[in-house]
Amino acid sequence: MKEVKLFGIKDLRIVESPIPIIEPDEILVRVRACGICPTEIRKFTTPNYKPIPFPVNPGHEWTGDIVEVGSKVEDFKVGSRIVAEGEGGYAEFAKITASNLKYTQQLPDNVSYEEGTFVEPLADCLHAVRERAKVIAGDKVVVVGAGPMGLSIIAVAARSGGNVMAIEPVKIRRNFAHEFGAEVVIDPNSDSIENSVLAWTNGRRADVCLATVGIPHVIESCIKLVGERGRVVLFGGGGAGQTINIDPNWIHYKEISVIGSEWIGVGGKEEKDLYRIATEWISEGKISVNQLISHRFPMNEIHNAYKLIMSGQAMKVILQMNKQ
Repeated sequence: MKEVKLFGIKDLRIVESPIPIIEPDEILVRVRACGICPTEIRKFTTPNYKPIPFPVNPGHEWTGDIVEVGSKVEDFKVGSRIVAEGEGGYAEFAKITASNLKYTQQLPDNVSYEEGTFVEPLADCLHAVRERAKVIAGDKVVVVGAGPMGLSIIAVAARSGGNVMAIEPVKIRRNFAHEFGAEVVIDPNSDSIENSVLAWTNGRRADVCLATVGIPHVIESCIKLVGERGRVVLFGGGGAGQTINIDPNWIHYKEISVIGSEWIGVGGKEEKDLYRIATEWISEGKISVNQLISHRFPMNEIHNAYKLIMSGQAMKVILQMNKQ
């Protein structure tokens, strides 16, 4: 089979590999679609915070059809359409390990393979808003960055009762931010973010700020956007070795919390039900993920897909594994 592997920084190759052999507690899937995550672009361009055991197939937002089921697997059957968990999605076939089966979801009939690729990222956004930011009705929520993940966070925060302001320099993404639930959208290239937040909150500043990009100066600015007992959630990761400069008195005297948000939880506290909730939200039309797809590529054009994303001219890019 054909698959894509990352062998090192800026070394992405299409290779021939054997079809994975499954264990009795695993399943084998013919991959139909795989979203390209910003995290995968970052791993392609810069050293990762957690060392990567190259070579690796980094695709982790994928869907497909079950073609083989291990003898110990009871909840899945051949032919089922599923959304998977785990890396390996840049390939014609991929297996789901026993440890990842608990996250795997059946795709509802009204959810396409492409729409299903949003289940994992939407689950991450639900975790960030619900469990880490703890957004409640009436909270003033600032979301910095309105890419596909930022827009999903905006939608989740608005549906959780928050009043949302989005900060985004790209016009088309600002337009999307309004559609996904932001009541105020600011262009940081022409407006003062801090002054805009002060005006929006009558001088109180925000209750929550979610930074969807892992850029040090952006994170530094986010800390000044929240007021007393405000929560700053670091949702977007960055390359290895980054540092930020902060005024500890601002955090101390205002009792501000700076909170990390990784996947759907870490340290054995993963919230697997968020995969189910994300699937239901997509099926019920609570978030229009189709709007986020800007480009589609066959797997053999992976380099063109990466180039387009890095140019800043794409929203969500989907790899279609059944087309060449």
